Amino acid sequence: MDVTQRSNRFAWATIGALLLLDLVWMSQTAISVVPLSLVGPLAIGVGAVMLAVYYRVRRQETRLADALDLVGQMTAFMVLGALFSYLVVTPGLPMRDAALDGADRLLGLDWLGYLRWLDGHAWFARILSAAYSSFMPQIILLLVVLPFMGQAQAARVTVFAMIVAGIVTIAISGLVPALSTFAHYGVDLADYPHLRPAAAFIHLPDLLAAHSGRPLHLDLTKAYGIITFPSYHAALGLLALVGAWSNRWLRWPFLLVNILMIVATPIDGGHYFSDVLGGLSVAAGSYLLARRLLVPADSAMRSGEGQLPIGQPTAS
Repeated sequence: MDVTQRSNRFAWATIGALLLLDLVWMSQTAISVVPLSLVGPLAIGVGAVMLAVYYRVRRQETRLADALDLVGQMTAFMVLGALFSYLVVTPGLPMRDAALDGADRLLGLDWLGYLRWLDGHAWFARILSAAYSSFMPQIILLLVVLPFMGQAQAARVTVFAMIVAGIVTIAISGLVPALSTFAHYGVDLADYPHLRPAAAFIHLPDLLAAHSGRPLHLDLTKAYGIITFPSYHAALGLLALVGAWSNRWLRWPFLLVNILMIVATPIDGGHYFSDVLGGLSVAAGSYLLARRLLVPADSAMRSGEGQLPIGQPTAS
């Protein structure tokens, strides 16, 4: 079985299991969804896969087929992951902001001090905010550029690692629920006029409703990111960086943008520093697992991809 077959089987088996888990769990909660917001993205994902089969089998356009495969996988996963992130907080476990704050203090990291520093350096805060908001364009670039430049294996490992990291971060967030740094520290944004954090308080009504068991009707296409620990944004930043490393055109821009995105995550994402470190750890483990599952050891050695971070840079 080659990497393409292994990637598709592992990814869709994982997505199918997540769909089943979401539907069963949702039936036991007060959460409901706008049907089209769930069915629509899933239909797009399945449609992309069907097109991929057509272009691979009938037209022998494997690069286009690879891109369609990956677009289908990410589209389906993102909507199911959004629903899963709401479901995991419904058990109503105690909020753990104090523990996360304590972990930051043990590390000698001062979130409020960082907030004040960024407010005093507005130009840098704007750069970080732009980097923080760049993850969707980055994913689209990876899904399109890598397959069309003959680097589908790197793209497939990266996408499956993103799926695994998403499931792991969401599952952990249900066991360690938290509000956010802005809520925990009682920050008044009027005191920081030069900052426009992307996710300070906007997620709190949904998070508190799901956590308390109150009825919540979701449009999944407009769902908020309600995960605090670990940070999926930080995980995506590291995985996008690693995924782009084998491409000489994407390597350095992705390195710069994703370092900035990770640096932006505590403020723009309302995360504790420990959230960021947790997200990076999940990303590293997910990437190693994805490579182990998708890339046979003999194939990796032949292609030189046994070397970190992802393999030998290509001339493409």
